[in-house]
Amino acid sequence: MSNKDYICRFTHTDKSNKMRCILRAMFYQLLILFVGVSIGFITNAEYVGWKFPLLERSMNNIFFPIDFEDEGVMQWLYNQGQFKVWAFNNYPEDFKIIEEAMAAEEWYWCKYSYIDNGETKVKIDHIRIRWKPWEYYYEDEARIPWNEDDLRDYLENGSLNSRDTDRAFRLRDEYKFQEEGIPMPENSLKM
Repeated sequence: MSNKDYICRFTHTDKSNKMRCILRAMFYQLLILFVGVSIGFITNAEYVGWKFPLLERSMNNIFFPIDFEDEGVMQWLYNQGQFKVWAFNNYPEDFKIIEEAMAAEEWYWCKYSYIDNGETKVKIDHIRIRWKPWEYYYEDEARIPWNEDDLRDYLENGSLNSRDTDRAFRLRDEYKFQEEGIPMPENSLKM
């Protein structure tokens, strides 16, 4: 027996039994690992319990990200914004959205009407909808500089985000004029 066969030196001298010895050693190592992990989960159930959804959500955000321009995202954000504005204003009667827009994919701006003591009022309000996970801000795609053709296309045609942000900024300007009681200049309302 050579010195290289040290794994089974004390238990077996026959070369045919070496594979059985190796498999047995691996089985017991895996069994001890499984028992250790099981005891760890059992003794730290509250830690594992609230960390798992966090880990699962993070994995989904990294490997299955949601983009602002995906189908249904904009409508879902509008619905969330409408509900929050309605709720934060004490559920006004006959609440109707006149105009709405999203700025920077997070700020919901809307002009809405409602009835207050039998009188129809129009108001502008905004709210932040925090829907983006932290992974959204660290995309590799965001770090790649645009070439000249992409930049020209963006300046000429814009994107869903830029067009919506322009509308939101117009609502913001109208909101500022409304809050200060100054009449809105006619040329600033053009779209």
